[in-house]
Amino acid sequence: MTGYTLPVFAAAAAKAAIAHLFNLEAAPAEVQLDLLRGDGVVTLPVESVARLDENTALAVTLSEPGNNLDLTRDTPIWAWVHGRSQGNNEEKITLEGGEGIGRNSEGEAAIYRYARELMDANLVDLIPEGRSLTVRIVLPEGRRLATRPSNAAFGIVEGLSLLGTGGISVPNTAMDKLEEAKLALRQVLEKDLTLPVVFCLGANGQRVAADLGLDLDRVVLV
Repeated sequence: MTGYTLPVFAAAAAKAAIAHLFNLEAAPAEVQLDLLRGDGVVTLPVESVARLDENTALAVTLSEPGNNLDLTRDTPIWAWVHGRSQGNNEEKITLEGGEGIGRNSEGEAAIYRYARELMDANLVDLIPEGRSLTVRIVLPEGRRLATRPSNAAFGIVEGLSLLGTGGISVPNTAMDKLEEAKLALRQVLEKDLTLPVVFCLGANGQRVAADLGLDLDRVVLV
């Protein structure tokens, strides 16, 4: 079963909250989202939506990573949105990381390029002329879940990151991926048995290997 990355569910929650806030829909049970990168438009369920006051709304989605051994499965993702009059030279959307969103070594919210592009592409057209929004993403379980993976080794603390270069959750932990890893290992060993092999845990590990200047031709993704 195909699943999606955390940025997708964050954007879906934000879209539902905005639609409800500006009376585009009473309380949407689902939203459509353009995943960009040629991955098409998908329909995602919304767990709940509520207007908190005339300028603020909150929506919740649940993470569904598909056939992955992913600790974020069924994790609630909240999107708190607050509208205001748009100031001069102000962006239409200000994206913030709330509780459960990790921080990098500079103290900035761990919300990366794809998540920001996804929000801009799917949300900006919903905002009325002359208005702007603060969108704050909250992961209530993020701080607790962040103690289980090796996020701190990648410089992310106090929560999870909205990381990913696309919206589709690739099942790296499925059995077919194990066969792909075995094949990749054989190909690396066939090139030169005397050189070391670098095993990388997921995309984060691959990124760290590149940052360390390791030979990516010797990398096997596991």
